[in-house]
Amino acid sequence: MNKPEFRKIMVRSTNWIGDGVMSLRALEALRARFPSSEIVLVSKPWVSELYDHLPSVDRLIIYNPEKAHRGPLGFWKLVQKLRAEGFDAAILLQNAFHAAWMAWCARIPVRIGYARDGRSSLLTDAVVPPHPAVYGHQSNYYLQLLFRAGLIEDLERGREHRLVVQDAEMEWARRHLARNGLGGPRVLVGINPGAFFGPAKRWLSARYAQVADRLIGALHADVLIFGSSAERPLAEEIARGMKHTPLILAGDTSLRQLIALLAQCRVVITNDSGPMHLAAALGLPVVAVFGSTDERATGPIGPMAKVVKRHVVCSPCGLRECPIDFRCMTSVTVDDVYVAALGVVKDVA
Repeated sequence: MNKPEFRKIMVRSTNWIGDGVMSLRALEALRARFPSSEIVLVSKPWVSELYDHLPSVDRLIIYNPEKAHRGPLGFWKLVQKLRAEGFDAAILLQNAFHAAWMAWCARIPVRIGYARDGRSSLLTDAVVPPHPAVYGHQSNYYLQLLFRAGLIEDLERGREHRLVVQDAEMEWARRHLARNGLGGPRVLVGINPGAFFGPAKRWLSARYAQVADRLIGALHADVLIFGSSAERPLAEEIARGMKHTPLILAGDTSLRQLIALLAQCRVVITNDSGPMHLAAALGLPVVAVFGSTDERATGPIGPMAKVVKRHVVCSPCGLRECPIDFRCMTSVTVDDVYVAALGVVKDVA
């Protein structure tokens, strides 16, 4: 492809929060390459708020396969909408066959994506995926798609990806905390003990409780426990194990509210998860506990991000559940995480 010019570009976003954050560099690079083009993101509802207020995205089209676009008729409704938009090109950050099928059905003339999931025949530009040794971190994987398709010439653009938080969102977060008796001069410590992928990525809840209590004493802090509604029981388990009372926010926030509340924290302690990437993209001090996954591929990218990991022979395995003794996580001690948290907070001060 020789320096194409597109007036209107559809981008099929990734489906998960962490992947969405890691794709922000690619969106920024796309905007730099096409500063005057309209860039429209097609996104599933649970990740769509991530892209609010980003200068790299002009509009969002919500793809909801569970409601408005459920089944063949719902999908056809979405296809008709995409046809009416008159896109010149589709860039598929999402790897599935279905993403290519959507762009093909919408009759978008240029369809760019990785040659994966048996979809090459549906793409006009089927890009051979790079080997992980080439791209390293997952954020580079999305940049490589643009580079290998001839859309960008520079892979070095933006080593960090930053989220945009509006003043009104920050004010809402401060008021929400104040209504719960928090805020003011006391430090806020964020705890994110869940991981949607599976229990193999979750550090022990009892150890989260111990670290939280120790940081409350050392930093004169209050603790916020984040998570989804499905992770609320996990948050409550940690709260029961603490000597002090945290504010449980699991299941109580939208994605934008979660981002604004994370932004109030002095440090966030987390597993490898979507909120980990959000916190890092906010430029916060982050302590990320890694076990079954590879921090070189999906670690937090930010100026104050610290990974805590004990290297064991079976890690990274990439499994959802540990089939043996969970040694990658049980070997990470309370002291390991506590010392790392104090270190990143000290670096900020």
